[in-house]
Amino acid sequence: MESTAECGILDIGVMRQNIGSSVPLFPRTGYVRYEGEDVSWREADLANWNLYFTFLGKGEILFKEKRMNTTEGEVLLLPPRLVRSYRVAKPTVGWGFYFLHFRPTATVKASVPWFDRMRPQIFAVPDPTIRNRIAATLEEMHQINLRTPEIKQRTLLLDALLDSVLLRVASVQGGVRTVGGGIDLRIEKVLELLHSHVRARHTVDSLARVAGLSRSQFCSLFRAGLGRSPQQYLEERRLELAHFYLVSSSLSIREISEHVGFEDPFYFSTRFKRRFEQCPSAIRHAKSRREPDGSRNKIDHSMSWVLSPE
Repeated sequence: MESTAECGILDIGVMRQNIGSSVPLFPRTGYVRYEGEDVSWREADLANWNLYFTFLGKGEILFKEKRMNTTEGEVLLLPPRLVRSYRVAKPTVGWGFYFLHFRPTATVKASVPWFDRMRPQIFAVPDPTIRNRIAATLEEMHQINLRTPEIKQRTLLLDALLDSVLLRVASVQGGVRTVGGGIDLRIEKVLELLHSHVRARHTVDSLARVAGLSRSQFCSLFRAGLGRSPQQYLEERRLELAHFYLVSSSLSIREISEHVGFEDPFYFSTRFKRRFEQCPSAIRHAKSRREPDGSRNKIDHSMSWVLSPE
């Protein structure tokens, strides 16, 4: 059976934005972040399995007769036809998560027992290495839907990535812990911070304090694990995210540069061109040519095609 995932929602600062592909794309993927808002909504897609991976804050899920919370580092799995609504549990802290609407593949159905249980399930992922890899895979799925939805074998590729996510989650349940990729756990803690708060004014010294290391120890361990300096890694992360916004949102180039942590738009454009061999305006112009009516990947503040507001 063909699996399913579609693209969803990005929030920057206290704004809430819905950046998504057209409804027919499946599986559906998305990335959501709310901060400073008391937000609630009802789930519109009840026909498929839904997965939510929280990377920031806490969310509240309300069912007919009970409620449950999901917090950072947890995967929430909800079966089809289960009526529910959602709420940001603590607006001052917010709730950031990846979501995935899908149908389980034959591989995961044969490998894990989850899909015989028609009830909500929460799985903790304590290993930061595994959390980072799950987040990176979900983001890759999302970008495939947004940037290259027409590629051949898209569904097969997304199915393979879906299997990777679910099997990684399964691998750390029941006391089983997968070996990380050679990255020190203190560096993994920093990577989680950079992925969740890419816009913040990070310095080598502030990141070293997060890791609990001296500046020299931190830089040495970071380069040993990632093959680049902390500054290089952060800039790459910011530029990749900026490219993502350029092809999937209507934010201005100045707004994008600010939202990914560049204070100077001219410096941002210079670094972006060095990284992608095209300036931001060229990427945006190419997007406009592909989507003349502006209908695709449109920011939809009502969230109408993914979530039904209360």
